[in-house]
Amino acid sequence: MEKINLLIVDDIADNIYSLRYLLEEKFDDINILEADNVKDALIIIMKNEVDLILSDIQMPEIDGFQFVEYLQGIEDTRHIPIILITGIYNNEIYQKKAYNSSSTVVDFITKPIDTEILCSKLNVFIKLFKERKKDKKEIAEKDKLLRSRDKIKTMLSNLDGLHDEIKEQILQTSEIKGLLLDEAELIDLDKLN
Repeated sequence: MEKINLLIVDDIADNIYSLRYLLEEKFDDINILEADNVKDALIIIMKNEVDLILSDIQMPEIDGFQFVEYLQGIEDTRHIPIILITGIYNNEIYQKKAYNSSSTVVDFITKPIDTEILCSKLNVFIKLFKERKKDKKEIAEKDKLLRSRDKIKTMLSNLDGLHDEIKEQILQTSEIKGLLLDEAELIDLDKLN
């Protein structure tokens, strides 16, 4: 079974440890990556295929909202789903800001984190992730098959054209013309395929 690469971004080591412990306890199919700041998170994203990000909002230098905005501006990262986590920004204004900041912000969770709710949400994500991977694999296989069929059609088409050229060359040769005129030696050129 393919594991999901989940990146935890939080400037507080205890928060990362708690999330890691919870996720390792509840899920076998998650590979956990971690960063204590946005700069390190970006390096991890560049080096790994990240499938989901759990990011704290309140961080020094670059906060979670700025992180989301940055990822949204890059073609290769704008598809990564993000769950924003906060202990301070738990009112409706910040929830709306989170959801409006990007189409990839899939959820907004407040601290203290309700383990049951987080696990339920992650189970849904994992199910969707696996279905998407399965669909991508099927599409890739069908695409490969279509490319193979197109290649074969092109080759056959080229052979047909080559066959016509050979036919024409054969017909142009004087020895062959003489043989073709003699009914006893008649050759059916269509059987040369």
